[in-house]
Amino acid sequence: MNLKKVNEILASVEEGFMGGLLTADVFSRASGMAVASIRGNPKACALFNFLADRIIDSVKKSQLPLPSDFEQLMLVFPQGVMIFMINLNEKYRWGLLVDIKKSSLGIAVSVVIPEAVPELREALS
Repeated sequence: MNLKKVNEILASVEEGFMGGLLTADVFSRASGMAVASIRGNPKACALFNFLADRIIDSVKKSQLPLPSDFEQLMLVFPQGVMIFMINLNEKYRWGLLVDIKKSSLGIAVSVVIPEAVPELREALS
């Protein structure tokens, strides 16, 4: 893992969200503990990691014709904030809390996240 590169990518992501990034954490899927953060939230990492695992288990048990793992989850809250949780690889997830009143959903899903994901995956390999 190139931790310096991961932190550089997160700094670039913060810039790309133009003031809308509230928090971001790259964390272990095994432990839920962050390896890199911007205004990190260790409690959120652990709890949302647990939630992601429960969602994966629920999808498997539901027998819906879906893949066994998700690529990206988005949770929208009426106050204008979104949580993104992205599986980067078998070992790491990336969680973001974004104020979509300051940075649009389009910027998030069409620009910032798609540009950062491959770079994070490479830096974490």
